[in-house]
Amino acid sequence: MSFVRFKKQPQIAEEPEAVKTPNTLHIRIDVAPVPLGASKEIPLNEREKQTDALKVLRAEGKDLFQKNKTIVSNTAGDRLYQTKDLYGQNLSVEQLIPKLTSNNLTLRVNAVREGVHSQSTCMELKSGILADLLEDTSDANNEKSTKLELTNSQEKGQMFVTIKTIKGQHYINKVDYKVSSVQDDLFHV
Repeated sequence: MSFVRFKKQPQIAEEPEAVKTPNTLHIRIDVAPVPLGASKEIPLNEREKQTDALKVLRAEGKDLFQKNKTIVSNTAGDRLYQTKDLYGQNLSVEQLIPKLTSNNLTLRVNAVREGVHSQSTCMELKSGILADLLEDTSDANNEKSTKLELTNSQEKGQMFVTIKTIKGQHYINKVDYKVSSVQDDLFHV
């Protein structure tokens, strides 16, 4: 006679469900030379001038050119990323525009997704758009906003750059990024 006991345990260990990490993204504004076609060449002295101007602008702008974490909210199939911290008042738009145009520079607004194979979204904020924004009327919060988007490429989303008037000067205050939730999930890997 044998004493065999049966335990009611599964024979194959169950794998725990993978916990989905939240989509993380930060906004970064960069100063860069105005993009030219592949056939155009910039003289060396102009490149040196641009490089020096880039260093000066990054030093003056301080936190404007550093990454800024975002807070995410989901509404009606869209995902809205809003910058967590407001940008400081170190470099006004009135000071920025002449420095950009005289050195043939532009601003790149990046939505940088974190992850090994994630894709980032980049849009150009031209000095002409900033100049037009200065001429617009402010809303009740003393802010002016412009929308950046790629034509014929709605899946990349839209960026909203807001400037605020403080003591007669305009400063970049915040950047928001709106994208379809389905597309955003594809960009996060």
